[in-house]
Order: sequence, then structure tokens, then C-alpha cells
Amino acid sequence: MKQKVRKAAWSGQFYPAPPAVLESMIQGFLDKVTVQDNELKPIGIIAPHAGYAYSGQTAAAAFAYLQDQEYDTVIVIAPSHAELIVGVSVFDGDSYSTPFGSIPVNTTLAREICKHSNRLNYTSIGHSKYTKRPEHALEVQLPFLQYFLKDTFSIVPIVFHDYEWQLCSELGTAIAESISDVHKVLLVASTDLYHGYSYDECKRVDNMTVHAIEDFDPQSFIQGIHDDIYQACGSGPVAAVQVAAKAMGANSVRLIDQTTSADQTGIRGDWTVGYVSALITE
Repeated sequence: MKQKVRKAAWSGQFYPAPPAVLESMIQGFLDKVTVQDNELKPIGIIAPHAGYAYSGQTAAAAFAYLQDQEYDTVIVIAPSHAELIVGVSVFDGDSYSTPFGSIPVNTTLAREICKHSNRLNYTSIGHSKYTKRPEHALEVQLPFLQYFLKDTFSIVPIVFHDYEWQLCSELGTAIAESISDVHKVLLVASTDLYHGYSYDECKRVDNMTVHAIEDFDPQSFIQGIHDDIYQACGSGPVAAVQVAAKAMGANSVRLIDQTTSADQTGIRGDWTVGYVSALITE
């Protein structure tokens, strides 16, 4: 039977296509990272999803905590920037590929998650490479996972864009209930923060958004997003991951790094995007 593979859509654009160059770039990020606590085992990671030249260093600061860790499955939840999705799309294929190779999908767990709500759909909608604008927010997390976890893990790729609280809660609860008998699961929420033309406004809004994420109250966080107090294009993934992580025993969100695209380019007054990376732990 032919395998359904979601091939890399953004290699050579958001991140390097040659494996050796990609590996060198990630290693270069890690050379600038200091891991503060080697004993921490993340239950969840919150990481940005811009091009590596802009947010790669921020993402690497959190993924660095995966060194010497083992996970059977990584559930990656990302926003759908372009494709309209009713409910949530849990990928129904066999693998996702990057320049580092293919990562198998844990289809058993993916199907189990979808059994918990008729709004959680086992489908390829939002995942295909062959659309006008394929989704990048999930794909860019994968090379970091492959760099640290090698070929020892499977994934459950999930995308959605309806950040109504009930749906976020349903997804997070379904994940937690589905993995009750599955060990060594890591959750990854993909999000950027402020988008706009003011560096000062970016810093102001992002500080409030990050504090709300650290408060570890996903319902209040989503309400603040709807009230335009906070900004995060992956607020739903963050909330869903926090719901699941709490049910898995997590009680702390630790900020690892926070920056902006302007900090990387040195250009202020142009289009600016905020980035954050954080760990969710016991």
C-alpha cells in the first residue's frame, strides 16, 4: 500500500535544504545556548515558527533541553495560517519528511485522539504540501526534534485555527486522555507573538502575552486573545498544549527566551514579529 507522506514544503526557504547545512545551522544556535537545568524533562515546549534566520535561535534555546531525553511520540500542534479548517485537523498520513528524513506518524494515537470529539478530524486538510500556501508552522519544528531525538520517535501532527476556548479544551483533554497508557510523550505548541510595525508596541504586548502564558491559565489566556489584550498566532495550540500538560502533571511554565525579528535584523520601524520559547514542566 502506498504511503501518504507530507513532503517538506519550506526547506530552502524557512530553513536550509542541504542536511549538512541545516545541521550546522542548528548546531550554531546551540553553541550560543546555556542549559540552566540539565535535570528538567519537558512535558511541553512552546516555540516560534518563523524562518530560522529570525526565530531559530529562540526556538533552539528551548529545544536544547531535549538533549539526552527520550520520547516515544511528539504531538506537534500548530496554527493553520492559510487553509480553512472546521474544527481540528489531525494528520491522517503515514509520515512527515524534512531534509533529515521521514518521521513516522503514530497513527494509532492520532486516531484515538479523534475519537473523543466529532470536532477532531482525522484528515489531511491543512497538512498538504500541494496547496497555494502550505503550512509552515508545524514543519519548521520538525528538524529541531530530529536533531535531538534522532530517529527514535513518531509524531502526531495537528493544525487548526478556531481558537474558541471549548475547542482548545476539547483538544487538550482528548490528547491527555488518549495518552494515559502511552509513555514518554512530548507536546509542542507552535506560535509567534505580535505582528505589526511598532517595535515598542511589540515589546509591550509581548511582555503581557508572555506573562499570561507563564500564568498557566489557558482559559484566561484565550479570553485575553479574544479581547485583543494579547497576541499570538498560535494561541490555540498554546492553550491546548497547556490543557493537556496540566492533565499530565505539569504545573510550571518556564520562560526560556524572548526576542523579536527586529532584534535579529537590527531594523526597527519595519514589519516586526515577536518570538518566545518556553518549557512546560513538573
